[in-house]
Amino acid sequence: MAMRLVVNTVLLAIPIGGSLGALLGIDAHRSATGQKPLFNGDGSNAGAGAGGGGGHDSTGGGSGGGSSTTDNGVTNTQYCQQFYGISPPAKDGQLYTFNPNQWGLISGQTAGGLCVNVTTFDNQTYPTQYSAPGFSVTWQFDPAPGPQPVHAYPNIMVDKVLPLELGKMSKVDMDLAWNYAVGNEVSSTTDESALAASGVAANVAIDMFFDSDKTIAQNSSLAQYEVMVWFARFNKASAQVIGEAQGVVKTKTVNGVNFDLYVGKNTNRAGTLNVLTWLANPSTQNFTGDIYPLITDLYTLKGDVYPSSSDYMGIFQFGTEAYNSAENVTFSVPKFSLDIE
Repeated sequence: MAMRLVVNTVLLAIPIGGSLGALLGIDAHRSATGQKPLFNGDGSNAGAGAGGGGGHDSTGGGSGGGSSTTDNGVTNTQYCQQFYGISPPAKDGQLYTFNPNQWGLISGQTAGGLCVNVTTFDNQTYPTQYSAPGFSVTWQFDPAPGPQPVHAYPNIMVDKVLPLELGKMSKVDMDLAWNYAVGNEVSSTTDESALAASGVAANVAIDMFFDSDKTIAQNSSLAQYEVMVWFARFNKASAQVIGEAQGVVKTKTVNGVNFDLYVGKNTNRAGTLNVLTWLANPSTQNFTGDIYPLITDLYTLKGDVYPSSSDYMGIFQFGTEAYNSAENVTFSVPKFSLDIE
């Protein structure tokens, strides 16, 4: 328990320096694309620029990693790349990969930017065998000009466990806490009225991909099924669940949290993708429990839009879909652990 408190404290204490890097990284992106800087300083922070140079860093990210600050064996590293796999080592523990995943950027059209901060322990040990390093994301995007409203899905992805046949799994245990706040700093609370006033459109969600072929299940561009679990969304008008217009298909309560199921198809790719989304109602910032019933309940529904127990889970990610915001916002995850068996 004491170690878990240390993780939370570290994430809250370090991003003062980390967020400076995030801010400058976002400004660097805007400058590179000819946009007006979001942040104007007096030059006193000139040494805290964004990463992107070569070499390795303590998170195991490899060449092209971000800038780092270390204090008492705790390292905070920030990344502002469009795509970049960040894989911190963990002694005898579950491995994870972080990615800024700014997949919705359009060259010459996207206004805004995003940076991810990952907090790692130099001794490579965390509170439990399944605990991930803490992380936060600072971002700002103007509304997208085209039909695709999502700019990015910065996320943490489980490594080396998948693919697994759905019917042979026994649990998907999660222990999760997150916060969202206007500004550049990590917050211990989420003020939804402040987010609404700043025009924030986003969600907080798990994203999983299934297919009857275990290799294809590991490719989000080819998999037949996408199953999401939204713990929250901000700005319902913009952050629409696929299939929401058709209404709720099913409801399910897991560990005291009510979820509504929506079903639809994503036709914005080559080959139709069946999208099944469980939306928490109301939203929740903390969740501890087994979400496997949200998967097995899909087997009871009829139609080719639903996966079967013989399909494979190939990808499991957790993060935030960043649509748009008039101001900088920071999404933080002080606690995340996942045990899939």
